[in-house]
Amino acid sequence: MNVKIYKDKKEVGKAAAEEILHLRKVDRVNIGLATGNSPIECYRELVEFFSKERLPENWNFYNIDEYDNVPLDLEGTCDTYLQQRFYGPLNIPETQIHRLYADTFSTFEQELQQAGGLDFVMLGIGKNGHIALNEPGIPFGSYTHRVALTEAYKKQHADEFGGIEKVPSQGLTIGIKTIMNSKQVLLIANGLEKAEIIRKALTGPITEVVPASVLQLHPFLTVVLDQEAASGLSL
Repeated sequence: MNVKIYKDKKEVGKAAAEEILHLRKVDRVNIGLATGNSPIECYRELVEFFSKERLPENWNFYNIDEYDNVPLDLEGTCDTYLQQRFYGPLNIPETQIHRLYADTFSTFEQELQQAGGLDFVMLGIGKNGHIALNEPGIPFGSYTHRVALTEAYKKQHADEFGGIEKVPSQGLTIGIKTIMNSKQVLLIANGLEKAEIIRKALTGPITEVVPASVLQLHPFLTVVLDQEAASGLSL
């Protein structure tokens, strides 16, 4: 585990972007992308960089989670988030984008594995330790699956949909085994509200009650934190 601590979320975003920019392979590179507040600065850095440099044609991007049975262009979806912050500003070709949604769900895992699996996956972390949409109790052996969204999750994202009653009740997500099979994992967290769960995830027992705790077992895990998110660690 390689834990890196920075002054603020802007520096965290820059460091996270640099981790991605270090990806260099001759053949295909498969990158799983997170949404939420944690990676916003990372996407800004990447857009700035690739507005001046050519995006590698062998990079392929995979949405790692999504709401179930909603139009992808609906405000609040994970794909809209990525379209607004990354895919759209860089005019990334559709051939390099792999979306997880109702129509691709049944074959998403198989096609990902046929493409060589994930080389790199970026993750945020929920206050309860969820990674992607893998909530507490999801088996560590899970692959891409459908999940019921918790009331806490729906409340957190209510503003994006114009009210909690409009938030979809189910989501789609790559599984914890899918994540652990990735060659590299990057975990990003900012803010004091994430300090306790970061402490549990990185130094506590490895348990399905805290899904992110399984990342302790990954051989190539990098964690980038601001000082507040790292405040519960004894390093």
